[in-house]
Amino acid sequence: MKNKFFLFIFLISLVISGCNRKSPVDYVNPFICTQGDHGQWLPAALVPYGQIKLCPDTYPGSLTADGDFAHSGYDYSDSLIRSFSHFHSGSSGGTSVGERSGFFSFLPFTKLDADLLTNPVIEIDKKSETARAGYYSVRLVKEDILAELTALVHTGYHKYTFPKDKPSQIIMSFRPGNSSGLTIKKSDKQIIEGIVKVFGGIYFVVEFNSPVNSYICWDGKEMWQPDSIDNQNNVSIICNFGNLKGKPLEIRVGTSLTSIDGAHKNLEAESSKWSFLDMKKKAEKAWNENLSRIEVEGNNEEDKIIFYTALYHSCFMPNILNDIDGYYPGIDRKIHKAEGYNHYSNYAFWDSFRTKYPLYSLFQPEVYRDIIISLRDINEQADNFAPFPKSIHGPTNKAYSPRGKNGFQVFFNVRHEHMLMVMVDAYFKGLYNISEESVYPLIRREALMQMPEIYDPVGFIPARPDRTCECSWDSWCVAQMAKAMGNQNDYDFFMKRSEYWKNTWDSTIHFFRARAADGTWLDFPENPAINREKYTYEGTKWQLRWNVLHNVPALSDAFGGEKAFVKELEIFFDSSLYTAGNQIDLHAPFLFNYSGAPWLTQKWVRKLLKEPVLQRYGTHSLFPKPVFDKIYKATPDGYLEEMDDDYGCMSSWYVMSAMGLYQVCPGDPVYQITAPVFDKVIIHLNNTIYKGNKFIIKANNLNNENIYIQSAALNGKPFNKSQITHSEIIEGGELVFEMGAEPNFQWGL
Repeated sequence: MKNKFFLFIFLISLVISGCNRKSPVDYVNPFICTQGDHGQWLPAALVPYGQIKLCPDTYPGSLTADGDFAHSGYDYSDSLIRSFSHFHSGSSGGTSVGERSGFFSFLPFTKLDADLLTNPVIEIDKKSETARAGYYSVRLVKEDILAELTALVHTGYHKYTFPKDKPSQIIMSFRPGNSSGLTIKKSDKQIIEGIVKVFGGIYFVVEFNSPVNSYICWDGKEMWQPDSIDNQNNVSIICNFGNLKGKPLEIRVGTSLTSIDGAHKNLEAESSKWSFLDMKKKAEKAWNENLSRIEVEGNNEEDKIIFYTALYHSCFMPNILNDIDGYYPGIDRKIHKAEGYNHYSNYAFWDSFRTKYPLYSLFQPEVYRDIIISLRDINEQADNFAPFPKSIHGPTNKAYSPRGKNGFQVFFNVRHEHMLMVMVDAYFKGLYNISEESVYPLIRREALMQMPEIYDPVGFIPARPDRTCECSWDSWCVAQMAKAMGNQNDYDFFMKRSEYWKNTWDSTIHFFRARAADGTWLDFPENPAINREKYTYEGTKWQLRWNVLHNVPALSDAFGGEKAFVKELEIFFDSSLYTAGNQIDLHAPFLFNYSGAPWLTQKWVRKLLKEPVLQRYGTHSLFPKPVFDKIYKATPDGYLEEMDDDYGCMSSWYVMSAMGLYQVCPGDPVYQITAPVFDKVIIHLNNTIYKGNKFIIKANNLNNENIYIQSAALNGKPFNKSQITHSEIIEGGELVFEMGAEPNFQWGL
């Protein structure tokens, strides 16, 4: 009897434990990095890679000095909103973010007055503000309206609960002045459909769960009651539903970039019934399935919140462009169909190629594979590439990017530099389900577009040592793919170009330095630690110093050998010359691995992930006063000031580093190893693409003191390397570290 009692208690404890166990989605805090210029994210209702990002546009902190929308259109510091809008970019990264923030929005209200029409700003109750992955809600103070939002890829779902004794009304607006024309018709009393002629055309269907009693149009000067709106600008629509007596007003919005019919199909596929809760559950399920690809165990709750929120942010962009039936607008202004894959757009490769796509290759390879097909599509459809420079003389930091006819870009942007590294990396990771022959010419053309052949006679880009280095990476990647495809001529040509970085290395000072077209050295700052963007984009000469991703041993030799290289790297970090807030030196802490000092990679990656550090640099200049703080925090100011996440680049850096892996050179499928932040990391591999089912990383005896790897075993066999190949990971298996408080100077050499 006693044994049965204890068995009963044990079973009950298991049930309780199971009920209390959190899913990855429970750790996501969408408010992290939404305050001011600290990551530039937003707590929008959305799903992974979705077009719709449904979120309030706040006031005034989300506005630029000239009154346009800044960053994501949301600032956690604000307590006023202008509307709830469907399209946002979320985090910067080479796109005109303000063009989309605040676009196509609804504002619920009960009483119409002149102030609301001319200055539509409403106070929110910040204490009531709630956000989860796929869901947002807040209460409007004066109006006493509860607003709830959720979304799927093409569909936004609004739920507004009004006071029982007041009318339910909304203002529907389209960012006055932002479009070249708005056309709307009422299908019946509960449906509005139309097109906004912006970004090539956004088609929409709006369905209400209650009939509209009256429509009023407002253009900023006068009101009128319309039957339809035909190609007009600066028009808002006021919809009055009467007193719903406490019944929530629900609004479903389907969108398409191809047609009204496409918007209807998308809405029907994603929201076939009136159930806000059903769509909310679908959104949360989509996020949980996505985030569960990586499980982490151990350590404190804050680390898991930061980790899963960072993983969540890595999946905001790129976005699925096609309708549910595959049709999408090409960059050539024609309608195309994605057969058997999703067509993605909205990239910022200069920022995110370094971290996000290596992360995708481990936990979202099927998305990465579709991205490669999409990039092929975009390149084939672009018919007037930006012109090559007519003169060899600089300086310029202009990057050459494909645009469609007459410079047209469809809805989302493509920032293009180093796209080819992403494509080559996918090739060597086995993520092509299209022929390499259809892709290689585009990759080759991209390399010659970024560094035209007019520069070959001198072997560098005048006045741009930074771009010379970057184009050297690109050339190395093209060379590797050419070699794999048996193209010896291209291999030789691009390998020669891959060494152009050496022509901008001044061996007398051991820094990269700008040169004129005739080969003479240009001026060099007395203090190379001062952030001078002359000749160096968004970085100092110290931060540019490590920019040979594809051949670190040769860079080490340029310093005079490994000991000299490690010494200078230590000075760099000990003197707080590293900038965690920008991309130019993100790989630097992992370079110790290449030069016989992997314990220093372990030391510095741990500090950057977990401890307060001194940061001196903003994006373009020194901070007025250095910042001493943690770089990653579970707060609205989650990242350092001016640390734009840039389409998930910084989030992906955190995720990869916290797992103990980092790929220094996309195109070279090798990950540098450091100690993970967690006791256990499980990467659930896509076994329809990869051979293995999961790859496990364990760190035995890990704690705040035991941060150094003492020994390692891969699948039970001793492992004494500070790097691991992609092929070793995707086979599946287990990498186990024994941790200790002191460096093991013999491990990983």
